[in-house]
Amino acid sequence: MYSLSNAVKKTNKKTTVGLLLFSSLLITTVSCKKETKETKPENGDIAQIVPQEFPQDLGISGFNFPEDSTAVYNWLNNRDTDNITKHAWGIWAGLTQKTNETYKGDTLRVFETWMGVKEVAAHCRTVALKGQEIKQVKTARTQLSVPRQFTHAQLLANKEVVQTNFQLFETVSYSPGAAQYAIDNKIFNFSVLNSYKPKDTLTGIGRIKPFPSNAITLKPTYFTGVPDKNGLIRIPTWPGTPTPPKAFKDTVWNTYVYADITNSQPANKKLVPVTTENPSPEQIKNATCNVSDFINYKLDKEAADFLNKNEDIDNPQVFKEGDLILLVAMHVGTKEISNWTWQTFFWSYQPDTPFAPSSTAEANLRPSQIKGAAAHYAVATAYAMVWPNQPINGGTNTNVEAIIAFNPYLEAGFDPSTFQNKNGTYPNKLGFEYGVQTNCMSCHALATVSGNVGYTADQYISMNDLSIFRGETQVDFAWSIQGNINKDQ
Repeated sequence: MYSLSNAVKKTNKKTTVGLLLFSSLLITTVSCKKETKETKPENGDIAQIVPQEFPQDLGISGFNFPEDSTAVYNWLNNRDTDNITKHAWGIWAGLTQKTNETYKGDTLRVFETWMGVKEVAAHCRTVALKGQEIKQVKTARTQLSVPRQFTHAQLLANKEVVQTNFQLFETVSYSPGAAQYAIDNKIFNFSVLNSYKPKDTLTGIGRIKPFPSNAITLKPTYFTGVPDKNGLIRIPTWPGTPTPPKAFKDTVWNTYVYADITNSQPANKKLVPVTTENPSPEQIKNATCNVSDFINYKLDKEAADFLNKNEDIDNPQVFKEGDLILLVAMHVGTKEISNWTWQTFFWSYQPDTPFAPSSTAEANLRPSQIKGAAAHYAVATAYAMVWPNQPINGGTNTNVEAIIAFNPYLEAGFDPSTFQNKNGTYPNKLGFEYGVQTNCMSCHALATVSGNVGYTADQYISMNDLSIFRGETQVDFAWSIQGNINKDQ
């Protein structure tokens, strides 16, 4: 397996701290002028956040979670993209529903109450006393971390110097069901993972025990920045997939909106993003929305300190407790089918007519129960790798149609070097080689304990393909396990 410590050159203090301390949804950070009175924790000293189950009654006709797998497979067999999209929106409605849990004055949404992957991994190291169970309780928001796929992709591409200073940060989290599975099975412990390795590494493939059907894993992602003297924060916004395809990181989109931290913009304002580095006051005005158009929260001192150490070194900014951080993206996987369902959400300045990989047709299926900030996000789905849907094992890439579903803030910057793996997945069977040609399911199918299998652009992956997985141990599509293994032996 690639060694992070050996591969990373010590280019500056921020690089070292960023890799050693943190790892993945996208948020924009802005100063908060209006202070909110902090609620007092129940025990008077330490806040307690109890992870909340996914809501069971959202009032959305036809939506169930977890959905029976036979229903999902029926959608796939009939290429029923309407029901697939409706289901994805139902998941988004549940994740973003507000709860009775609070932290430092913020009312938490369902996904914000869930355990972070590092917290779950830490619980796997804990030995419970006889007759007791390890309780899922948080004392703070999940720590921000650099999206691991950014650094891992660079290592797989054999980059000499690994960049670790970003403006995008994540908080990978597990639903209560996913977290309980991980804790009960101590699935983050290397000794446990090692017990699943194939007995014959030449002809075998290892597989961990699968997650339960109610499991959900998330990658909320945030973009960081501080407001200018006018109380505006400039945020890159997705301008659409480039033609021809190319590596297209958010730093080169050259398309921006501004978030007003005073929330003084009119509701439902039609935005016209700026596309120049020196826009006129009128152009800035036309590109300005309210900060409340983003799901957001206030930084605590620990998060502010982390950002001050790890934020983009070329554009240093000073963050403080109380500054706001804004959600711009989220990957969501649910274990409702064997290969998981995959949906990804990203903030759009025109959520009713978003650019690919989303579409107006998908936006039209957004239920009325999704309101406010949550309604400003677009969706893309990957409930299969290609059309027609292929079997879990033994399918084909011949005479198939690609399903492109990536998140602009997370994968768009990947170039061909990210996918050049000597494992049977490159060259890509469908001729794809850029991040804007990826599919969540295809990529997560390659998650193994070693991490050596790497990434892929969209194509069908057979889960019993020895040319890819010979001697490897699959971790049930969970890259989050591979990146947080407890070295207990």
